[in-house]
Amino acid sequence: MYPEEPELLRLAQAGVPEAFDRLVERLTPGLYRMIRRMMPDRAEAEAVVQETWLRAWKARRGLEPSRPAFPWLARIAANAARDYWRKRRPIDFADVESQADDLADVAAGPELRLEMDEARRRMAALVENLRPEWRMILALRYDGNLSYKEIADALSVPLNTVRTHLRRALLALRSALEADDA
Repeated sequence: MYPEEPELLRLAQAGVPEAFDRLVERLTPGLYRMIRRMMPDRAEAEAVVQETWLRAWKARRGLEPSRPAFPWLARIAANAARDYWRKRRPIDFADVESQADDLADVAAGPELRLEMDEARRRMAALVENLRPEWRMILALRYDGNLSYKEIADALSVPLNTVRTHLRRALLALRSALEADDA
């Protein structure tokens, strides 16, 4: 939580549009990265981000100025993503390839960049084969930087379910990587 966030949350809760706009500016990049891991393409991720902010505005009275806004927002985003999947089509993991330029070290040589790109493509393909609930927990944990408790609250599942799903997802990824290397 940055120093002025509690005041922005208090003002947003009271319905001050400028304060809410400031929260949108600050939190959208992280929110988009998290949702992008859950959605098949950029347009769908952007639609879910917009839906998340619309729902957040309507539910702004649920904000607690003494607590960080991102876990509250992540819960709204998870629900918006679920609703989107139910209405559209089955979940598909976001391709990491399109973000390779953002992640690659500009000082890396061409061979290293190719290896890194290949590793990202390989990992994206492996994650794509995971169960949807495992992918969502991976996205909330590693892209949303949420704690296990915050993920449990966001998804309305028991804390042990979060731990179990995350452990199983990581074990499945490790097994798949080892099988590919064999």
